[in-house]
Amino acid sequence: MSESQRVREAEKRTSRADGTPDDYLYEAAIYDTLWAELNELDLPFLLARAEKFGGPLLELACGTGRVLLPCAAKVERAVGIDRSPSMLKEARANLKAAGIDEERVDLVEGDLRTFELGQRFPLILAGGQPMFHLPTDDDWLATLQTVRRHLAPGGTFVAGVPVFTEEDIRNYDRRYLFSGEVRHPETNRRIAMWDFSTFDTDKQTITRRRVSEVLDEEGVVLERQHGLRVNFYRFPDQIRALLNRAGFRITREFGAYDESPYSTDSEYFIWEVTAED
Repeated sequence: MSESQRVREAEKRTSRADGTPDDYLYEAAIYDTLWAELNELDLPFLLARAEKFGGPLLELACGTGRVLLPCAAKVERAVGIDRSPSMLKEARANLKAAGIDEERVDLVEGDLRTFELGQRFPLILAGGQPMFHLPTDDDWLATLQTVRRHLAPGGTFVAGVPVFTEEDIRNYDRRYLFSGEVRHPETNRRIAMWDFSTFDTDKQTITRRRVSEVLDEEGVVLERQHGLRVNFYRFPDQIRALLNRAGFRITREFGAYDESPYSTDSEYFIWEVTAED
């Protein structure tokens, strides 16, 4: 294969439906291994919401199905939406491996701000922190309005985000930190990861450069990959204001996934909201 053919093939594999790059291509296959600890953090909380509010349910930014597939076991039907085709490919493989009837779970590629499913759900979830992928308040409002269109009367939208403090910024800003090492689930190769994050407190952004190194068993670097990702964080008061502008009423707030109440010292801001009439 010529270099130009290789580039065209790579571009075809790395683009989303809208033609923009799929920035999860490299991490999709190792995502579940890389972020396995998230299951201990938020999954019991989200499973409890599925049991409490029932289904069908919709998960925003469902990724590999880390949250969606366990929740699907609690309800009669579940739908996941995500922009990344590589993450959805992993989700379909995980769905098959879990032995879940494919008619009970729909996986849809789409943008959180604009998708239209023609369905309404009594429960909409956002596991992890996909809301911090939204660059502007307008993007937040567009997403919240899309959520509201898909929420059944009396339905509940549940999501959460970390709360960054001055200490967090001091500890992580402009520091090269070891993120961890995993084994690739298909090749069994060692992958070591290093992060360098830069906080812009005026723009409320975190730009993370992740350096991933494929190692042999002696630790020799065989391949190195650099990836940039920007997160756009919001503070609780800002999120409350956006929820209010979008026509939501907060019914419960938590400061952790153990359901402890939110306080100014909390590490997370988690909300359950319903749409105002």
